[in-house]
This record gives sequence, structure tokens and C-alpha cells, in this order.
Amino acid sequence: MSEDGVVERPEQWLAQPALGQLMPPGGTVLFGRRTFERYAGTLGGLEHTRNLVIGSRPVVARAGTEMLQGDTRRVLTALKSVPGDDLQVIGSLMLVRSLLRWRLIDEISLLIHPVAAGRGMILDRRHLHLISMCARDGGVLEANYRMRYAATAAPSTALVSTGRWGGTRSKDRVASTPRPAARTHA
Repeated sequence: MSEDGVVERPEQWLAQPALGQLMPPGGTVLFGRRTFERYAGTLGGLEHTRNLVIGSRPVVARAGTEMLQGDTRRVLTALKSVPGDDLQVIGSLMLVRSLLRWRLIDEISLLIHPVAAGRGMILDRRHLHLISMCARDGGVLEANYRMRYAATAAPSTALVSTGRWGGTRSKDRVASTPRPAARTHA
């Protein structure tokens, strides 16, 4: 994200090597189709992750990439319920907005770059509760937020949840050291 809140088309306002900072070192990464098609060729580290792409149209296949098909909400809800490592969403603003609307994201990590983009789509941060912030090289801030959905007025991990994108697998209590689940990086 730029310092003025823009999360769209970072290649227009961010140096190309900085895009590589968005990739986690391993695990599973979920992309929207458009983001995958636009950035898959420039993101280093895709070979070290399991790459899932969701979209209404197929993408050009790459090694290590799986296309998820079907009703997006149902597919992602089912994917969240499967035990396993955390799922990371890279970019994919339209996908992130859908996941937020469906209450399927528990945490968001934003890398805030010290550059003004000027114009572009922004991420609505009204329902985000800041849980940590740290400085990185080059003046970049990493801000981690927990979702606070309006109907519950409580952080999402306070709710009983079964699945990969947050909460706890126990109905008795919330874990004292919650493990971050679904994260999105913009």
C-alpha cells in the first residue's frame, strides 16, 4: 500500500524488486485470476509456494499452480475449513473485498511504502484493528490488523471458527496465543 492508501497496480508507483517482498517464503498463496495473470511472471518465489488461483475464467497454467473452479464463495468457504497451513492472499483487491464481505479473512498485513501513488483504488480500513506495526528497510512499515466485523463488534478470532483462516478448532475457548490464519498482503 502507498502512504496515501492506494493498493492498486503497485508496479506504477513501486520499484519492481519491492514486489518480491509480498511473497511469503513458503506455504499456500491464493490469487485472484487478474492479479495472477498480471504479476505471476514478475513475482519471484512462486516456485516455493503452492499457488491457488480463483476466477471465473481459466488462467494459463504454470507449474505448481492449481485453478479453483465453482462458486467462489462456496469454494473459499470450503477451503477455509480444511486444516493446514495459513493461506496468504497476495494483492487481488477484488478477491480481498469479496473475502471481507463474506467474513472469511481474519488478519491483514499491509506493507506501507513511503511513496504517494496519487490515485487508484484504496482498501477500506474501517473494520481493521491494529495489532502490531514494525519498520522494515527503506522506510516501509508492516502493519498487521485483525478484522473487526460490524455485526459482532469483536475481533474475528473471538468467534468460534473451524478452519485455516482463523479462530480456533476448539469450541471450548479461544487459544491464548492465536496463530495468524488468512493474511493478505497488499
